[in-house]
Amino acid sequence: RSFIARAHVLLAAEAARDPLAFDLRPLAVASTGWRILALLAHAATGAATAATSIDTQLARAWRAGPRGAEVIRQALILCADHELNVSSFTARCVASAGSHPYAVVTAGLAALEGTRHGGTTARVESLLATLRRNRQGPIAIRERLRRGERIDGFGHPLYRDGDPRAMALLDLLREKYPRSPELAFVLGVARDAAAALRERPNLDFALGAAARVLRLPPDSGLTLFAIGRTIGWIGHAIEQYATGQLIRPRAKYVGVAPHS
Repeated sequence: RSFIARAHVLLAAEAARDPLAFDLRPLAVASTGWRILALLAHAATGAATAATSIDTQLARAWRAGPRGAEVIRQALILCADHELNVSSFTARCVASAGSHPYAVVTAGLAALEGTRHGGTTARVESLLATLRRNRQGPIAIRERLRRGERIDGFGHPLYRDGDPRAMALLDLLREKYPRSPELAFVLGVARDAAAALRERPNLDFALGAAARVLRLPPDSGLTLFAIGRTIGWIGHAIEQYATGQLIRPRAKYVGVAPHS
């Protein structure tokens, strides 16, 4: 099963037995948030909960070493929040209904997994693995475009000059792994795809690149995205609980007017 599927199961089970799940005071929600993060770390690694930071737990389980731990830490931070994207808005709506933090995170994960959101990260990993296995370069990128296939991981509607989150993560990879053949490979793909698409790498590409350079397990890019963003969802939930308001957008009918 995927990380998100395992997370859904564990969250549902823990919510049913956590007596503090419905304590929605700020400090209580923050404490529940820590328990949720520990649960997600377990879902990602299979290791028992440890009294260390989440990035350290992931790095140890994935044998990423000290350099890898720094990259994982930065990836989690960069993924934590990004305004009212679809998963954060979903999480905030659920919090506005008075649902407990486990439900908030479950809803956020359901949205994040979608192929137009965090699911793109998994497709980037698959693309990089295919290109690496077949030793393909710029020609492969052009052939994919000619066949009408997507090249995921490039461009972002909010950043015409490039996704700053991707820039920060790729810069850290250059700093920590300057002689890595995998880094040279992913940077080559980024250069070739950017030239063909006239778009720069986004966070999804950077997470996929980090997963390859650190030699992390499959789908770990999406795992980092999900765990990092969970921190932001908990923050959104605390804010939303404090307002005491239900999010209720209105819809305006624009179809054919009914006949009398």
